[in-house]
This record gives sequence, structure tokens and C-alpha cells, in this order.
Amino acid sequence: MLFHQYIFVPAVRPTTQAIGFMLLSMVAFAAMNIVIRHIGDSLHSTQMVFVRNVISLFLVTCVAAMMQRAIRRFRTDRLTGHAGRAMAGLLAMQLWFYSVTIMPVTFATALSFTTPIFATIFAIVFLKEKAGWRRWSALAVSFGGVLLILNPDPDALNIAVLYVLAASAAMAVAGVFVKSLSRTESPETIVFFMALFMTPASLPFALGHWQPMDMTQLGWLFLIAFFSTSAQLMMAHAFRRTTMVMLMPLDFTRLIFTSLFAYIAFGEVLEGQAWAGAGLIVASSVYIAHREATLQRIRNQKRN
Repeated sequence: MLFHQYIFVPAVRPTTQAIGFMLLSMVAFAAMNIVIRHIGDSLHSTQMVFVRNVISLFLVTCVAAMMQRAIRRFRTDRLTGHAGRAMAGLLAMQLWFYSVTIMPVTFATALSFTTPIFATIFAIVFLKEKAGWRRWSALAVSFGGVLLILNPDPDALNIAVLYVLAASAAMAVAGVFVKSLSRTESPETIVFFMALFMTPASLPFALGHWQPMDMTQLGWLFLIAFFSTSAQLMMAHAFRRTTMVMLMPLDFTRLIFTSLFAYIAFGEVLEGQAWAGAGLIVASSVYIAHREATLQRIRNQKRN
């Protein structure tokens, strides 16, 4: 695979590769958010989303060509799954891009750690998964983390917060699709069909806020697409190499990288209480994932 060839040597174990891919993905996501925030005053988020999707489609096609597999790499029997992932992803992207343009990027990132909470709630409500006292306790701890994040800012409970929470819920749905698709589809195929479906779907939203762009703005938009596409590809590669339990703690580094970049670019400083809240959410999410992995292993042993 392309990233495997140019970043890791073949002797590196799959788990180590997965950790490396995940950390690089978090750096790319953090960089993407900083660029979104930087140009948010001059371009509407819906226009950014559409142009990002166009460039992403071009980039992932180039990746396939470099791998000498061309369009044949993108054959699939799971178009419905790709479409569902794209629609959930588009909703998440529209909400997230807009959120980053209207609030501090570090604060939005801290709130985005609620995604695993929504994923767990959806699994209980819609997939009818059983939830014992341990899972409910972990969710309660996660909710406490949300309150800690919101507490530093007395005015935080506004519409901007709701945008981030809605984006996190949509990300949770998209994540379920990605995890399912990654069992049979390559990372490049997943990202290609995501961009293929999202590009025309995002155009009507962009047309309502369209404005001429200069070369500098196009350059920033190319960086958004590059960071976003790279992050998606590397995360998909990470999920193919190890379990979600192993990778989930590394998601917290996204806040570390974002805070560092935001401080350098904008002088933003995240309150210590918000750090603690994000830590609680991540810890409880890791516990839930570990618990579910343990129960699944026990169920498999009983079947065998």
C-alpha cells in the first residue's frame, strides 16, 4: 500500500504501523481544523466543503494511479454502505466546518470527543445491544466530562455547541459505516466513494453562499483537502491493522495537536477543566470499547 511503502518498513509489526497511522491521522485532522478556522472569515463553510470534496476526489484518484491499480481499485459490491457513509459524513462535515468557523477550534475539538458517547447510545437504542451497569456508569462519566468542558465558558451553552454535538452524532454514524466497510473494502476505496457521493451532494449547499476565490484561497482549500484526505486514508489503514480498543486512546492526541497548533496560530488556550473533561470522555470510551471487546471474545470462545 502507498502509505505502507513510503512511511513504514515491511518489518514493522501491524500494531506499530496502526499506531503510527493513527498518530499521523490526528496530526492531519488538527492541521485541517486550523486551516478551516484561518479562512473561515473569508469563505463560507459550505463552499469549503464542496471544494474540499472536489479536490479530495482528485487526490484519491491520483493515489490509485500511483499505486498502478487505477479505477479497478474502486470496484465494490457495497454501494449502499458507501452511500450511507457518505451522507452521514457529509452531514458531519457541514456541521463541523461551520462550527470551527464560529467558535474556538480547541473548544470544538474537546466537545467532539462526545462521538463515542453517541455511538454507544445508538448501539443501545437502534441495534438493541444490552447495556449493563458498567456501560451506563461509563456513559455517566462521559456526560460528566461534557459538563466539565462546558463549565469554563458560562456562555458555552449556545447554538454553536449544538452544532458540534450534532456533528459528533453524525460522525458516530459515519464511523459505524467505516468500521463495517473496512472489513471488505480498501481504505482508498472507502475514501474514493465518500468523495464521489459527497461532491454532488454538497454542491447545492455551496451554491447558496458561493463567491469568487483567489489563488491564495484555493491554496488553503487544497491544504484542507490534502489534510482531510490523508487523515481519512491513514485512519482507515490503522483500523485495518488493529482493534479499535488499541486505537481509541490515541484519539486524545488530536486535542493535544490541535491545542498546540491553535496556540501557535491564534493564541488560543484551552482551560484545564476542559482538558480534564475530554480526558474523562476518552477514558470512559476506552473502557466501553475494552469491555465490549472482552465480551465478544468470551462469546466467540463459547461458540467454539
